[in-house]
Order: sequence, then C-alpha cells, then structure tokens
Amino acid sequence: MSNMSVDDNTLMALSNLSSGLWRIQELLELLTYRLETQQVLIESGRSRWMGRSTREIELVLAEMREAELLRAVDAGPVCEALGLALDTPLSQIAAAAPAPWNQVLGEHRMALTAATQELATLSRANSDMLEASYKAVQETLERFNHAPGGETYTATGARENRRSHHLFDQKS
Repeated sequence: MSNMSVDDNTLMALSNLSSGLWRIQELLELLTYRLETQQVLIESGRSRWMGRSTREIELVLAEMREAELLRAVDAGPVCEALGLALDTPLSQIAAAAPAPWNQVLGEHRMALTAATQELATLSRANSDMLEASYKAVQETLERFNHAPGGETYTATGARENRRSHHLFDQKS
C-alpha cells in the first residue's frame, strides 16, 4: 500500500497513532526505571522505600492502561482508513500503512516488543529476589521459634510447621 494517495484525515490518524505509541514507549521506559530502582532497593536491603517504590510502579501501570486505551481509540481511524478490522494488530497495520508510516509503525512495534521483553525479565527478577528475601526473613524468624537443631523442611521440600520454642510469650 506504499504508493497510495493518502488524504489529510488518514495522515492525521497515523500521526495520532504514532504519538500514542511514543507515549506508551515513554511509559515503558519509566516503568523500566522504576523496576530497576526497586531492584536496587531489594538488592541493598533498603526496605524503607519499598512501599513508595511499589506505589510509583502502580501509578505508571495505571498511566499505561490509560495510554493503551487511547492507543486503541487512535488505531480505530487508521484501521478504518486502511480498510482493516478495528482489532487488527500493530504488525498488520504497519504492513498496510503507506510509506513512511509503514516503517514508523514497524519501528514502534519492534521497540514495544523489546521493551516489554525487558520488563518481563526485570519484573521476574524482582519477584524472585523479593521471594528469596521473604524466605530468608521467614527462616530467620523460624530459627527463633523452633528448637535448636530442629529440621526446617520436610523430605518433600515443604516447610515444617512445628513450633516448640517461641521468642516471645504467646500467652496473654
């Protein structure tokens, strides 16, 4: 479709879609920063700021949901102008768009794919570190609440829930 004549409305729709995709890329970059900041907090054991870090991540995610809705709205006129269904994926919109928009939209798609893959890896790493930190804290607390030399895990790898000694008086 690269040699087709494009009217002003189609150009405006393509421009709006591209702007929306840039906004999503900026938010993905901000989310990457927030997750990397959280990773530093986790690695350094600086739990004081974890609540704030989590709230900031949640705010970026809320902005992303809104930007994604706006992107879907912006894609509608583009799909209509190109004769595509409203739920057409970005790869097919890019393939059907006239030059230079086909390349611009294709580059957006590649950048968004790379950013989401990086975020998935970073998010998984943070989750794993938080889980490991949680287990370490639990094991430390269990040492205070179990008899010395008592086993912490069963043969199947499950934690034993046996309590014989307590750090604090459990009776009121």
